[in-house]
Amino acid sequence: MDSDHSGSGDEGNGATPDEAVRQRAVAVVQRILDGAYDGEAELYAHLDWLEQVLRCRYVSDLIFWPDVPPSAQEVVRQALSFGPAIPRPRGCPPDRTNIRR
Repeated sequence: MDSDHSGSGDEGNGATPDEAVRQRAVAVVQRILDGAYDGEAELYAHLDWLEQVLRCRYVSDLIFWPDVPPSAQEVVRQALSFGPAIPRPRGCPPDRTNIRR
């Protein structure tokens, strides 16, 4: 899968993703749940995109450390329910606290 996660183009303005972007997010989460990505770089690209369009910095927790095994739709629903994340300060590197070392 390529890393071009095209969407509505409104992802950066604080708006809730439109239905097409939500469906794309569900598909990307399903790929992650299925392990259908080529290595860590692609996985991180998927997670970064999901964080951006869903505006949820905890999307990896919802995927990898859930209370119960999630469906892709449930991950996206929960991520959207958190509301907009507090933006990182300019120049702050991406949060990688939950990445295996």
